[in-house]
Amino acid sequence: MTDHPNAAVPQPPLELVEESRLEAATDAAVRGLLCACYPADVGCFSRSRPWNGCVPEWSVISRAGGRVVGHVAAVVRTVSCAGRGAEIAGIQNLAVTPELRRTGLSRRLMTAAMREAERRGIRWGLLFCLPGLERFYASLGWKRLDVPVTMADALGRSAPIPAKNIAMALELAGESFPPGAIDLQGRDW
Repeated sequence: MTDHPNAAVPQPPLELVEESRLEAATDAAVRGLLCACYPADVGCFSRSRPWNGCVPEWSVISRAGGRVVGHVAAVVRTVSCAGRGAEIAGIQNLAVTPELRRTGLSRRLMTAAMREAERRGIRWGLLFCLPGLERFYASLGWKRLDVPVTMADALGRSAPIPAKNIAMALELAGESFPPGAIDLQGRDW
C-alpha cells in the first residue's frame, strides 16, 4: 500500500548527459520544464538553463511520452571553506513535472547526479534549498550547514547568499564537509 496516489506511477528512465553533448532540442525542453516549475524565474530560464551563468558539467534527464519530465544539473566548482579549497558538485535546478512529483523521480534524479559526482572522484555535494525542501534532501543524506555562505553578486562583490536559502552538504567520500564559513568563489548556481 502506498501513502500517496502518485507513488504507484511507473518510473520513466534516466539519462546522464554531458553539458557539451546536450542537444538544442533537449536544452529547450529542459528550459520549458524549468519555466513551468519555477514561474518566478521564467525571465532567466526562457533564455538559459544555467542559473547566474553557472554552466553545469552534466545533467540527469528523464523523458516520458516524448517530453522531458524531470531534470537536475550538477556544477563542479572549488569553493573555499574557512580558506581551504574544496571541490564540490553543486546541485542546480531540480525540476519534476507536477504529475510525477511524489513518485520517487526526484529521489532518483538526485541519486543519479550524486553517483556521477562520486564516480568522478568529487568528495562532496553542495546545494541551497528553501525550508520546505530541507526534509526531502535530508532523507537523501544531505546535512544542513549552519555556517555563513558568501557568493559574488552581479557586480562581483562578496555578498551573503539570500537568507531564505539553506546550505546542505552530502558526503560522497566518507569524510565530513570541511568546517567553517563557505565562500562560493563566484555566483551561486
